[in-house]
Amino acid sequence: MSKLILIMVDGISADYFESIRHQLPHLDRLARSGTQVNGVTPEMCGTSCPGRTSIVAGVAPSEHGIYGNHIWDGEQFRWANPEDVRVPTLPAYAKAQGLDVAGLGYGMIRPQDCSLYKGPWWVDEMLMRGRDAEPMPADTVWLSAGADYDDQGRLAALQAQGINLEIVAPNKNPDIKLQLGMLADQQLLDVAAGLAASAQAPDFMLLEIGITDYFLHKYGADHALTEWSLRAADAQIGTLLERLEQASVLDRYNLLICSDHGHAPMCSGLYVDRLLGDEVVWSSEGGVLMVKPRDQAQAIWVQAALAEYGIELWNNDHLPPEQQDQLLTFVVPEGSDISFESQIVGASGVSGPSKYLSNHGMRPGSRADMRFCIFNGPAIPRQRIESGLANQIAPTMAAILGVETPWQAEPLFTPLTPSNTSIECARDSAE
Repeated sequence: MSKLILIMVDGISADYFESIRHQLPHLDRLARSGTQVNGVTPEMCGTSCPGRTSIVAGVAPSEHGIYGNHIWDGEQFRWANPEDVRVPTLPAYAKAQGLDVAGLGYGMIRPQDCSLYKGPWWVDEMLMRGRDAEPMPADTVWLSAGADYDDQGRLAALQAQGINLEIVAPNKNPDIKLQLGMLADQQLLDVAAGLAASAQAPDFMLLEIGITDYFLHKYGADHALTEWSLRAADAQIGTLLERLEQASVLDRYNLLICSDHGHAPMCSGLYVDRLLGDEVVWSSEGGVLMVKPRDQAQAIWVQAALAEYGIELWNNDHLPPEQQDQLLTFVVPEGSDISFESQIVGASGVSGPSKYLSNHGMRPGSRADMRFCIFNGPAIPRQRIESGLANQIAPTMAAILGVETPWQAEPLFTPLTPSNTSIECARDSAE
């Protein structure tokens, strides 16, 4: 069995990583000395909840059930949450097979599937209580997923060593939200470093650097502040590596650093609420729109209204079987910069500027939605793989950890063992 640390860096496409890697010394070194996948496919709807789920689920959205940030629950479209995942994830399999699993700010995993758990700092964004008089059941799940669970007191031991466990709340301070998001990401990485150096070091740790996505939305990929956010993420990862090396545990851990989706300029907003009116129930995911028609007549009308703007009806293969006949899925025209949205303040008509400079949830097949992916560590061969599928990431992690799963998807590569590690070293010496 090998140990593994997963760090998901939010919103970074494979091409964006390549364009900026000269400013990312730590990630560049990890990519050159490990396995770099030049692009991992997104889920059909390349947004945060599906992307995070696909990393740990090993099956398609039609099976794991997280096909969008918002899913249809029979009454409304609402935020997906970890309890909506319909299949066991890698943390659940790993814990059941005796591994020590630490979920440290990674979204879309259940606290009970971890030995130790700290919730994501962005949980309060997933609550719908702003428009509900009482918390709905999904809110209760996210409130639970935002808490800490540490039956063995390992987090308290870290606090006694000077590691701050009071993660800041970026969303409660909108004026400095981006800065606080960077701090929150760093604080969770600090917890990971402390645990890795402790007497009871976890076998599998799941983390994420979430603030990069916020910078992309606000400033776009070409802005210096967005580049700075990724450079900060690179520096944070470098600090984690240095702390593991100082504790003499770096050679015990393998790393997977990857993204949940890509980003692209989607500067034109199509205001669905103005186009379709108040009677149509819909949910937008960037360039993907899902509609729950009231009846067949409304379904025909919606298709015609959207077709006037070049919007295409898509197949429903990404949906769970029982919902494929209930919902309609639409995508933007190929090559367009349209984002499905609600009308922004001050706009008139059914179209206008988007509220974001960059967005995710692109038309399927968009190159900008291919995700970056790097493996490094003692069990990782040095190689470049041209492309991989979303459902291959979890099987690859399972192979590294030595966890048995029922997934049909093959790992991206075969991890090194002590015998083939010596062969790899000999090959490197010959080179």
